[in-house]
Amino acid sequence: NIVTSYLLHAIAQMKIFPTLLLSAAGSVPARAFLAPLSTTVKRPVPNEASQLLARRNDDGAIATTSKSDMPQRRRQFLLQSLGAASLISTSSIVSFPSIAHADGDYLYKRGGEDGSQGDLTNQLFNTDGSLRDPNTVVEAKETAVNLPFYVPSVPDGISINIATDGVQPTFSAGDATTNLKASYSLPLKWNQDTTSQQPLYYDSSEGKNGVSCNRISIYSVSSPKNLDITTLEKASRVGVAKSLFMDQLPNKYFDQGVSKADLISGRTVRKPIKSSEVEGGVDEQVYYEFDLAFAPLECPDFNEGNKENLGLGFCPYDKIFLVSATVLDDEKGKSGTLMCFVIECDKAEWKMGNSDIKRVRSSFAVDRGA
Repeated sequence: NIVTSYLLHAIAQMKIFPTLLLSAAGSVPARAFLAPLSTTVKRPVPNEASQLLARRNDDGAIATTSKSDMPQRRRQFLLQSLGAASLISTSSIVSFPSIAHADGDYLYKRGGEDGSQGDLTNQLFNTDGSLRDPNTVVEAKETAVNLPFYVPSVPDGISINIATDGVQPTFSAGDATTNLKASYSLPLKWNQDTTSQQPLYYDSSEGKNGVSCNRISIYSVSSPKNLDITTLEKASRVGVAKSLFMDQLPNKYFDQGVSKADLISGRTVRKPIKSSEVEGGVDEQVYYEFDLAFAPLECPDFNEGNKENLGLGFCPYDKIFLVSATVLDDEKGKSGTLMCFVIECDKAEWKMGNSDIKRVRSSFAVDRGA
């Protein structure tokens, strides 16, 4: 009939197809085939499209066949034709899986389940995306710097002590003094040896190789009156440099441009401190952190070699001060002592090590002596 003649003609035109199929079956593993021949995919057919197709038999009778049966009949015809020609054995057909299993049947797998093999992603993360070992934390190695401060308990006037780059401040210890301890932490990768050929605070780690900051200072200010925590609360309105006595330190200790510095950001943090007035002997101390920055007093023109002057009438910030300050009240509650930590850097140092600089500032803490 017409259908049979059409199929025989199609097979005649595809003489090379069995040879290609046989060579592919012999060289590629059976599980690599994603669509097994013995599997039929059923699709819902609309009412209009599900009308029966008429096919005339040799005796003139009319037989009906639905469209959904056509794929299965084509596969059966091809299997019978190829099997009769001995091109594909029955064992090779049976080897095709009838169901695709999600567990275990992979064409490519990433190493072992324990992460000992495979790519870096498989070593660090589980299959659900979580870390393999959440307890593994890489911590920056640091070294602590501890400095004693002796401040007058009942000052007659403003008393200032300054410690620069970890050097203990000079003081005249009298009979009425209060023992305080200031501390902070420095990255171990920073050079802290003043006798070394490298500059102080030089970071020789890979990709940096430069000085991280210019100077680290801690100073104390004791005043007979009007020095308490409200001094820091008003600093953002009155001026940080003025509130922290930066302009009153001897020998113009800080760059005088700090008096006109812009307050970039500020926040408060709480840290533990020894106290005999609370149960357990440990209280909370409030610290105010300020980020200050200021531009040079003079800004040469671009034509004079200053590439920072873009003709906007000002130059970008070239100095950054990170400050942490707190006020400790005396035991009688009459006045207090301001303890201030300042780390100074320029724009190049800030760009290279700002994360380390922030961490150093946050490590500053003050405690009462034993």
